[in-house]
Amino acid sequence: MRGSLLTERKGDRWNSILKSHQLRMLAVSVAVGVIAGLFIGTVRLGLGLAGHKSLFWMTPVIMARLLGRCKAGTTAGALSAAFTTLAVGGRLAGGIVGLPLIGLAGIILDVVINSLEKRKTPHLLTIAIIGISAMFANLLCLGKRLLVPLGLGSHFLFGGSGFWFKLICYAFFGLTAGLIAATLACFINHRRQIR
Repeated sequence: MRGSLLTERKGDRWNSILKSHQLRMLAVSVAVGVIAGLFIGTVRLGLGLAGHKSLFWMTPVIMARLLGRCKAGTTAGALSAAFTTLAVGGRLAGGIVGLPLIGLAGIILDVVINSLEKRKTPHLLTIAIIGISAMFANLLCLGKRLLVPLGLGSHFLFGGSGFWFKLICYAFFGLTAGLIAATLACFINHRRQIR
């Protein structure tokens, strides 16, 4: 058929552009994770609240995934943040034992975000679902505290300590990280569409 070779070449070009975009956005997600890991590993905030580090790694990693649209961006960013933090002496993943849980949290977020993008979910619903998913992902990260030799550790603030206090803190910080990231990403994407 006349012109079919030209059509096939255009299709190949678009596939290669799409693949290279995915690779570039994967590299961006990894870079964001490394920066977040360096921040967490070197800056000691001393907030005394369990799960507060998710604000500093989950928020930028989710934003990079939402803005870059790399299908495995959250997983790559989460793992790079965990490995970087571990490399500089931090304890984001609770040591080597907790790394798979950080990766699993990233996978959960990637699956949810990919599903939302495929369905073209409205912004407000997207923000709510990502917030809830980030909350569950951060609660999954609480499991790492049960696996490491230090156990639950000792956090004490505002008269609260123990397992239930930690559970609430992890849920709160995960939800907050997801809501902040999704809200900012939706706002930036909306501004891009206006221009």
